[in-house]
Amino acid sequence: MFVDMPPGTGDVPLTVFQSLPVDGIIVVTSPQELVGMIVGKAVKMAEAMNTPILGIVENMSYFECPACHERHFVFGDSHIEEMAAQYGIQNIARIPILSEVSAACDRGEIEAADSQWLDELTSYIEHEMP
Repeated sequence: MFVDMPPGTGDVPLTVFQSLPVDGIIVVTSPQELVGMIVGKAVKMAEAMNTPILGIVENMSYFECPACHERHFVFGDSHIEEMAAQYGIQNIARIPILSEVSAACDRGEIEAADSQWLDELTSYIEHEMP
C-alpha cells in the first residue's frame, strides 16, 4: 500500500508512522532549492522512526517540448543529485511535467496515461523493498 503524505513532519506523517507498519518511504521533492529543507526534515523523521528511506524522486523536474524535444526547467535547475548525496539516499527518478498525465487525472483515467517513468519507478520499489 502506498500512502501519499503532505510534505513536512507534522501530525499526518507522524500518525502514519505510528499507526501503520511502514516498510520504507520515498521522499518526493521538486526542483526548487528551498525544498531541500523539507527533504532534510523528512529524512530526519524517517531516521527517528527507524524507517528505511528507499530513495528520492524529483517531481515536476522538467518539461520536454513536444516539437523540438528540448528540456525546459520550469522550476529551475535540479538539485536532486546534491540532496541524494547529502543524505546518502538513492536518486530514483526525475519525473517530467506531462500534460497528458494531468489530463488523464482530470478525466479520472490516470491508468490510461502513458507512464513509462512510473513503470521504472515501480520496478525499483519492488526490488528495493525490505
